[in-house]
Amino acid sequence: MSFKLRLSILTMAICQTFAATAAAPANPTMELITVTGDRFDNTPEQQLTVINTIEREEIARLSPKSVADLLEVLPGVSVSRDGGAGQSSSISMRGTNSGHVLVLVDGVRIGSATLGAVSFNALSPENIERIEVVKGPRAAIWGSDAIGGVIQIFTRKLQGGEWFASAEYGSDTYVRGTAGVGLSHGDGSTSLSVNSEQSDGYDIKDDTETDDDGYDRVGVSINGQQNLNQQWLLTWAGQLETGSYDYDNTTYYGPGVNEADYDNYLWSAAAQYQGDKLTSKLALGQSRDQNEHFRADMPELGVNLYETTRDQVNWSNRYTATNNLTFIGGVDWSNESIVGDYAIDERDIVGLYALGRYQLGKLLMEGVVRYDDVENIDSETSYNASLAYQFNDEWRVSFASGTGFKAPSFNDLYWPGSGNPDLVSETSENLDLTINYSSDMLRGYLSVYQNKVENLIQWAPTGETDDYGWDVWKPANIQDAEITGVELSLSYNTWDLAHQLGYSYIDAIDGATDEQLLGRSEHEFDYSLSYAWSDFDVLVNYHYQGERNDGDNNYDGVTDFLDAYHQVDLSIGYKLTDTWQLRLKASNLLDEEIIADQDLFSPGRQVFFSVSYQAF
Repeated sequence: MSFKLRLSILTMAICQTFAATAAAPANPTMELITVTGDRFDNTPEQQLTVINTIEREEIARLSPKSVADLLEVLPGVSVSRDGGAGQSSSISMRGTNSGHVLVLVDGVRIGSATLGAVSFNALSPENIERIEVVKGPRAAIWGSDAIGGVIQIFTRKLQGGEWFASAEYGSDTYVRGTAGVGLSHGDGSTSLSVNSEQSDGYDIKDDTETDDDGYDRVGVSINGQQNLNQQWLLTWAGQLETGSYDYDNTTYYGPGVNEADYDNYLWSAAAQYQGDKLTSKLALGQSRDQNEHFRADMPELGVNLYETTRDQVNWSNRYTATNNLTFIGGVDWSNESIVGDYAIDERDIVGLYALGRYQLGKLLMEGVVRYDDVENIDSETSYNASLAYQFNDEWRVSFASGTGFKAPSFNDLYWPGSGNPDLVSETSENLDLTINYSSDMLRGYLSVYQNKVENLIQWAPTGETDDYGWDVWKPANIQDAEITGVELSLSYNTWDLAHQLGYSYIDAIDGATDEQLLGRSEHEFDYSLSYAWSDFDVLVNYHYQGERNDGDNNYDGVTDFLDAYHQVDLSIGYKLTDTWQLRLKASNLLDEEIIADQDLFSPGRQVFFSVSYQAF
């Protein structure tokens, strides 16, 4: 059966399910929210792409130990871990590579320009207010890296006089303390949050070293705003994440570095003008990603330093010409600089974008075009064209087509002895068809998408040999991929039970080998069930991860696969008073053996207990 026919059958089946569920009695308990998929606050109905959100209340109930724990519950988002919460992890969105996801914290782009990846293990979940995950062809709004999507993280906000404190203890000698306070100043407020945690960890690879691989981290965030008058608003934000972690590492030549320290920070300051028709915002920001890798018992190995600094300026504008016609546009500038013995150690990136959105009755139309110039590489023009039709108050269908790109990292281009300065950007062409349903008791969507990615960068032999006769390998634009998929999300209530269901089917095929891309699984399924009664609340999360292509690890000519697994998490909360709460969290309740790339083990069963206080 062809892929298109399978999608058609699945679409009709889901539509029938929607219709049947909609006939049930209404239970108006769901709350509308605003999202920023086009850089300005809008209702979901004004957005022409899929946006998943995770709010502070849900974060508290999930009681995550890493940002990866939060993102994994979303459909279409896959997580690959190198161990527990303190270890490195990567995020794949809708089957794309981990570097194909743009990550912003309070509007500031983060990540390493040398590795082209984000250190999710260095982010403190307790300092997060909400997360927005933008999917589909939206790169024309954001520029480089947004091939798979965009993850926007917003730090905690408190009003003047509000404060909170919490403490937690659990498995592997895990200890956490978190506190925050909101301060008023005239017609404005500033929030300050601090989180500190540490764990002795466990042995993430039992056949390499016999020690536990622990971690510690401290996160400090500040977020504030000041209304100068009815038109002018000042905002500011900052974050510092510092910590260390142990890991297992061996090389063909013996022990390698196995400890890392990091000191990452970001800050931003912005001024916004709000008129009757024009909203204009100018934002300045900077982020630094610094990592030092070493081995304390073998100082002769030295210290490997990776440091990236990114300065950025963003000027964005929205003009509401009429009730039905809106224009958005602006300029993005950033400078990326790195520390190290590279032939080129900095570059400027300039992007200009323009968006037009028009409402014609029940039809919503949008077009976006963006031009990016990446110094010393090339220029890219991205576009997005979208249509949405609102059949009635409940049903909506949208279609989007767009392109995107990812600029090569500094390591790809200039790593001493193996960089390839002739690389060009990876590019993508994306199609997305989404059916949305929304009623008082049920919300959901079904997306069918296709993403063709070309000029993917991977290591390949150059045809040359070194002085010892070994083949010389360098990064090259030699891989293409075609990704097709189905994504389903449902949120509904039955009596006092709240259900959330997510399913992803991903067919991510390597254009050269016609095999599934490494690390991808065809099927992922998530289901959560929550119940609140009196002062108690219970949340059960179930996650299924299908088998994943692990390459030919044994060099026997046969593809190896990582086993599928089932993970169940349980969270129970009890309110002692309106301000005091207790919570018990059990992760991996079934004690499943979860193995990631390179035979690294995720944690087994873990139990955590926390107590928190919040003053309103």
